[in-house]
Amino acid sequence: MSRLSLVTGGAGFIGSHVVRALLAEGRRVRVLIKPGEDTRNLTGLAVETIAGDIRSTESVRAALHGVDRVFHLAAVYALWTQTPGLMHAVNVEGTRNLLAQCLAAGVSRVVYTSSLAVFAGHGDHDATEDSAFALGSTGSEYAQSKKAAHDVARDFVTKGLDVVIAAPCGPIGPGDVGPTPTGRMLLSALSDRIVFAVDFVSNMGDVRDMANGHLLVERHGRTGESYLLGGHNVTMTELSDIVFGQGRRRGAVLKVPHRLALAGSYPLAWFATRIRKRAPLFTPAEVRIAQRGLRVDCGKAQRELGYTCRPIADSVIAAIEWFRSEGYA
Repeated sequence: MSRLSLVTGGAGFIGSHVVRALLAEGRRVRVLIKPGEDTRNLTGLAVETIAGDIRSTESVRAALHGVDRVFHLAAVYALWTQTPGLMHAVNVEGTRNLLAQCLAAGVSRVVYTSSLAVFAGHGDHDATEDSAFALGSTGSEYAQSKKAAHDVARDFVTKGLDVVIAAPCGPIGPGDVGPTPTGRMLLSALSDRIVFAVDFVSNMGDVRDMANGHLLVERHGRTGESYLLGGHNVTMTELSDIVFGQGRRRGAVLKVPHRLALAGSYPLAWFATRIRKRAPLFTPAEVRIAQRGLRVDCGKAQRELGYTCRPIADSVIAAIEWFRSEGYA
C-alpha cells in the first residue's frame, strides 16, 4: 500500500493541483479542510478529507495519524482581512503548530509552501533563493507573515525535522475559484475593452507546473533548501494582450502611474474596508510592491530538480477556458 500524504490547503488553487499530482502517482491523499471552506476543486477526486484547523493541536494530531509525508499549503492569502492578526495566527503560528506536531509524529518529510514574496522585490534584478527579504517596508501583512513562517520552517530543520521549501510564484491556470488578483485581471481583460492596471513585472507560471514542482521538491530537494517555482517574468500588459487575442477583439491596458495609484490607494482602501467591509481593488502595500517588482530567477529548481514550466500563453488560455466553463465570464 502506498504511503499516506497529508495536504493542508488542498482545496485551494495550488493545493488542489498538488492533490491531483499526488493521485496521478498512485499516492493515497488526505486533505485537511477548514470548516466552511470551498471544496469545488476536490469534486470527484478519490481523497480522504478531514475537518480541522492548523491552529488547533487536536485537529493537526488527528490529521497526521498514519501520515508519512506532509505538504503544507494552507495559508491566508489576501490583501486585507476583517480580523486583525489573522494572517499571523494562521500563516505563522499555524505553521509552527503543524510542524511541531509533524516532529512529534515522526513525519519523514515536510514540503512547506513559502512564497516568492520572501525573495522578490529587487527592482530590475532577478531575485534568487539567496536574495534578502525586501518587501517588509511595503507594509504588506501577507509578505511579512510569509517571511516569518518561512523562518519558522527553517528553524524546525535545526530541531531535526526534514523540511524542504517550495516557493511558488504567481499561479495561472484552471481552478482559480477565488479568483486570485491575477485571475481577476484576466477576467477583466476578457470582458472589458479597457483594463485599468498598475503595470509591473511579476514572475508567473502554470499552476499545474508549480504543483508538479512541489513533488519534485519532495523527491529531490535538499533539507532546509528553498526552490522558487515560477516560469516567466511578465507584465500585466503582456498577460492582457494574450487574453485580448483569445477574445478576438481589440483591447487596451490603461496603465495607472505608480505615484497616482499610491495616492489613490489610501481613500480606496479606507472606503472599501471601513464602509463596504470588503477587500479593496488594491492597497498602498500592493502599489509599493508593484514599484519594486517581483522578478525572480527559477534556475535553481530547473538545475537541481528538473523543474520546467510551459509557455505563459498556454496557461492563460487554460485559465480563460476554465473561467468560461465555470460561468465566471
